[in-house]
Order: sequence, then structure tokens, then C-alpha cells
Amino acid sequence: MRAAEYFDGSFTVTDVSGPPAAGPGQLRIKVAACGICGSDLSMSKDPCRFVSVAAAGGFPLAVFDHTKPIVLGHEYAGTVVECGPGVSDFEVGDRVAGIGVATEAGTGIPTIIGYSNEYHGAFGEFIVVDGFWVRKVPDGLSLEHATLAEPLHVGEMHVQQSGLTEADAALVIGCGSIGLGTILAAKAHGAHTVIAAEPSPKRRELAAKMGADMVVDPNEQDPIELWNSMLMAGRGGGGILIAYESSGRVGTLNTLTHTLPFGSRIQVVASPFGDETIIPVVAQFRQIAINFGHGPYHEAYDTVLKRLADGEIDAEAIITGRVGLDGLGDAFEALRDPEAHVKILVLPGA
Repeated sequence: MRAAEYFDGSFTVTDVSGPPAAGPGQLRIKVAACGICGSDLSMSKDPCRFVSVAAAGGFPLAVFDHTKPIVLGHEYAGTVVECGPGVSDFEVGDRVAGIGVATEAGTGIPTIIGYSNEYHGAFGEFIVVDGFWVRKVPDGLSLEHATLAEPLHVGEMHVQQSGLTEADAALVIGCGSIGLGTILAAKAHGAHTVIAAEPSPKRRELAAKMGADMVVDPNEQDPIELWNSMLMAGRGGGGILIAYESSGRVGTLNTLTHTLPFGSRIQVVASPFGDETIIPVVAQFRQIAINFGHGPYHEAYDTVLKRLADGEIDAEAIITGRVGLDGLGDAFEALRDPEAHVKILVLPGA
């Protein structure tokens, strides 16, 4: 099959062997579109660091041999072309999207497609994934727009885990696709006020479009000082401030523990792969809870997919570019500039 292999800092479009045969409960899907994820950018910047952190953290889903070429991409949508043994919920021709996980037949260990030497990602023509994580795309929703359910559901999941109530306020730090998904989720769950902090004018504009009540450039205005002024004016809503760290910038967590109001919460939605230094007793002094993703959530992906299908999310505003496989290298470089793009889709058939 035709795919873009990543190796030694660059992409090469070539013919590669297809992913393994669809095993029990698995689907083979012809890829229509796939988004470039922030984790793809982190991996391409330093594959060795990416893999070593995953391995040291006991996270086998993202452990692979980085000294060999791989085909990235896991924010996919496409059409079912083969159903493995035991699959009864899908048929050939179904339009689908989902979370890109495949269980390796030999080991029984799940892996994220694209972060595997065996299960190719969706920067190629075909993928094989576990049907458990796949959903049918509702009629009327384009496959390109359906790819956004994967990154946007991360925000929905974390908002549910954070315990947000209608009395609380949300501070979303970083307004890439993950942050935008968090804004959408916080508004949907009735946050009293949603403040978005983002240095990029383009992304601030998108944050407002996605429903943020206040949008600030953190280089010009401290969003926590803004919140404190609201409290002084009696506009706090009676709840607490929950900070959703969605920037993945080293140092942000330490700053938040020092500056958030007493009794606040931090929900870590996006994390850096670099070392982060915090002084734990500061968070303890200030009675600040830090949640890295613990807690129950319910049908986060399905919820966002329905919102997309119902037209509640302006998907086209989030998609800021489309490329074929030959344009992947330039797309990765463009995404490193937050003012240039938010979400670029890769169209393997283009």
C-alpha cells in the first residue's frame, strides 16, 4: 500500500507492506482522512525520548522500535473494507471513525496504530484496528469532520473527570485542538465562566468561536488575576476555578500551583515529554488538587461525535489545512507555528 514512512527526521512516500490481516474483532479500514496529532509532533521531534518515556511509564501502547521506519497517524476516519472473525456490528462499506487501537495477535498487548512497527497508522491507505473502539459515522457528517471526534473527545473526557459543576469556572490554558475541545466540553457541561488563555491571535479567535466567555493573551493579561478581579466583583458563581492545562508547556504546572486561588483544581489535559519541576508542598499549602486523568467518564467519544453530527461544533473552523501524503513534511513544520495552523488533515488518497 502507499504510505508516508517517518524515519530519521523526515517522511518518505513509498509502497509498504500492509498492516496484518484483520484478526478476531478487528476491522480493515480504507483511510479517507487522518488528523495530525500533537503527540505526533512530539514523537517526530525526539523519537528516542518519546519511546523511552512511554516505556519507563509502563505504557506499552506507545512503545516501538524507533530505529526503524514507521507510519504515523491515529485520528482517522474511513470505510470498512474487511471484517475480522467475530465482528457483527459492522459491514463492509460502513463509514467509520474511532480511537486507533489494535491488539497485537502474538502478544495480546494493545498498541496505538502509528506508534507500532506492525500496525501502520493512517498516514497510509489502510489500517487495521480493534472494532471495540470504532464507531459508525452518522449520516450527514463528512468523514473529514468525523476525524475531529478523536482529538476533541480528550477535552470531554477530562472535563467529566474534573468534576466540573455549573457553579464552577474553567480556565483553559492553550487553545490547540485539545484546548478547543476542552472549551466546548466545559460550555456543554454548564461552566459558569470559561476563560481561555492563548498567545496566538488565530487560536484566541477560535477559542471565542468555540464558546469561551473571555479570551486573553497571557503575555498581556494574567488570566488568574482576571479571575480574582471577578471574585472581588462578586462574579465568581459560587464555585471554584478549575484550570485545564492544555498547552503541554514545561513550567506551566509549577506556575499554576503558585498562582491559582486556594482550593482550586488543576486538570492536566496535555503534558510535555520533558522534565517538569514542581514543589509539591506549594500545592499542599494552597490546597490545590492535581488530576492527571483519573476518574470516571462516560461515552466521551460518542458524545463529541454526536455534537459534530448535530452541527453543534464548527468543524471547518478547526480544520486549517489539508495535505496529501507528499505534503506531510511541510505540514509538520507548519504546525510548529501556532499562528499558522490548528488542525491539518492528511488525505492519503489525494
